[in-house]
Amino acid sequence: MNRWIWIALAALLVVAAGVTLVAVPRGQEWTTSSPEALAEFEAGTDAQNKIYFAEAQEHYGRAFEFDPDFVMAKWRYAGALFDDDQDRAEELFEELMTADTSNLTPRETFFIERWRANRDGRTDDAARLLDEYHTRYPNDPYIVNVRANRAWNSGELEEAGRIYEDLLKIDPNWVTAYNALGYISMMRGRFIESEEHFKSYRYIAPDQANPHDSLGELFITTGRYAEAESSLETAIEIKPDFWASYTHLSIMNAYTGNADGTRAIIERAKAAGMPERAVFEMSCLALYSEMADREEWRQILDQRDSECVAGFRSGFAVVVTHRAACRTGDWETVQGIEDEAAGNLLSAENDGDGRDMAAIRAFLHHMQGVRLAIQGEYGAAAERFRAADDRLTFMQVDTGMYKLYNRMLLVETMLAGGKDAEAHKLLASVRSINPALVAEFETSGFRLLGLGRG
Repeated sequence: MNRWIWIALAALLVVAAGVTLVAVPRGQEWTTSSPEALAEFEAGTDAQNKIYFAEAQEHYGRAFEFDPDFVMAKWRYAGALFDDDQDRAEELFEELMTADTSNLTPRETFFIERWRANRDGRTDDAARLLDEYHTRYPNDPYIVNVRANRAWNSGELEEAGRIYEDLLKIDPNWVTAYNALGYISMMRGRFIESEEHFKSYRYIAPDQANPHDSLGELFITTGRYAEAESSLETAIEIKPDFWASYTHLSIMNAYTGNADGTRAIIERAKAAGMPERAVFEMSCLALYSEMADREEWRQILDQRDSECVAGFRSGFAVVVTHRAACRTGDWETVQGIEDEAAGNLLSAENDGDGRDMAAIRAFLHHMQGVRLAIQGEYGAAAERFRAADDRLTFMQVDTGMYKLYNRMLLVETMLAGGKDAEAHKLLASVRSINPALVAEFETSGFRLLGLGRG
């Protein structure tokens, strides 16, 4: 699943539902007097569990309409609405801050009180509430899932994996745990293990788009492009508006130099009704990857102020523009791009946006490495490429493929600096992950940056 999907997941502020509960608080599950509201709410959780967010928003909205006092429906609807109508979502959130929770179930009370604590910046209270509730109800899969998510978001991958495994022991049908385990394994470079988790996910939920999409991401990262295309096309066949799969197909085509394939995907996405912004991002990827493949550095610089570049704080078009400036010796533009990235990083730090910080810092280190390598400062460049590698993960195909690409530039830099043995050792590790990408690199003569031998 692509990064914007994970942003949407975070915005919902809820966990997957629609499964059988084991050893959880007794009594009714959700507090509403309306059967119609309850039916819509359950349909919403089912859609959300499938990563079908538009449908989830519709169902939660109808549940809230049927019962405006249904606190959980109101909370989930506000989260689902946030990207489309932030003002209305904030109105609902403000109302929820003072909503009466005295008649809610313990689980509902936990979710609302913990959310309030986080919204107020009382992170210690939020953590305490989670620990207290888990102590009282250790086998409530909703709460076990929250604990796993907390560990994952804190970078405690081993602990997160252990908790997700516990979750599957409590409820083997909690399918999103398989998805999470697959991505955690990818982040740790355990691709065979990741494939096993994703295939378990697909086995349990073959009629859902996301298991096929997740497998597609793994196959792209490991260079199994034909399998990736088949898996992603299956996801689209199951759900023609599963936008992540179109994006992943475009990323695969960009890295394999298939410009015609990318344009075809864009046209299909448009016809299917993909949001304009997402189509625009794919179009930028297609344009800049094609120009970079043809080494049209001057043409790239002519579009320095285009929306593809100016519209993103970090991204492919920015990196390609920076490389074009380096290749043409336009050091003023190079410095301006790096200064802007540094400013964006500072803003992300001030906003406390950890995900944005990691992405911008990785791209900044990478761009610094490109500049230093082209300037002949091979040792310093290698340090910057390694710093970028440390901050890039295989969590998603866009960052995963970029991580491999960054490593190939490091190989080229080390070869240029006479570090042949070290370079070929690293190249072998990249080949073990994605042999197809390395084969193309070898065909180029190990000269993606056009460096000479030191």
